[in-house]
Amino acid sequence: MSKKGWAIGVVAFLAIVGSCSDKETTSTTPAPVAAPASSSPYVAPVAAPTTSAAPAGVAVTRVIDGDTFEIAGGQRVRVLGIDSCELGTYGGTQAKQSAEIALDGESVVLEQEPGIDRDRYGRLLRYVSTGYGSDFGESMVVQTHTGVARGDSDASDARLAELRDRDDGGRDCSEPDDTPSTTSYDVDVDDDDDVNLPDGALTGGYCARKWWC
Repeated sequence: MSKKGWAIGVVAFLAIVGSCSDKETTSTTPAPVAAPASSSPYVAPVAAPTTSAAPAGVAVTRVIDGDTFEIAGGQRVRVLGIDSCELGTYGGTQAKQSAEIALDGESVVLEQEPGIDRDRYGRLLRYVSTGYGSDFGESMVVQTHTGVARGDSDASDARLAELRDRDDGGRDCSEPDDTPSTTSYDVDVDDDDDVNLPDGALTGGYCARKWWC
């Protein structure tokens, strides 16, 4: 055999071997298997409920009078919408005592009127709620020592109307008059000296037997 014929035979042999290898590889490679379809329905994720945080309270450190107090940090707060009697009056003393009972040492929630912050004295102007959830201003105007603010008030008209509904007697700073009554009464007193005396006691028994006595 010539060298040329031998070379052609080698090439043909290699071609046959290569084609067989390709067939084996093709036949042994597993076909991809499709994933089974899910039968459960699609459930959309549920967003967690959002809750608004409760307003933070501040501690009352000192009561100044019926409508003013100090909070932690030294700031003074003037309660919006109410006007208590001034100190030095009977009503002022009563108002301060009521405020001390409700506020002193307690935690309160301060609510700002939109656009209103401080008065000319630098005090915070706020509505005040106690730790028990009650409105401090409303609890004060039901008593005679505190009334609804009059004139140019920084409280809203709606809040003032609510306070007026609670205030049925107005403000009175005077001391109640507990002096006992001294009214005199006319009493008819029979001062006849012969009352209950026996007949004839004044005449020695003689007049008792006469018709003109």
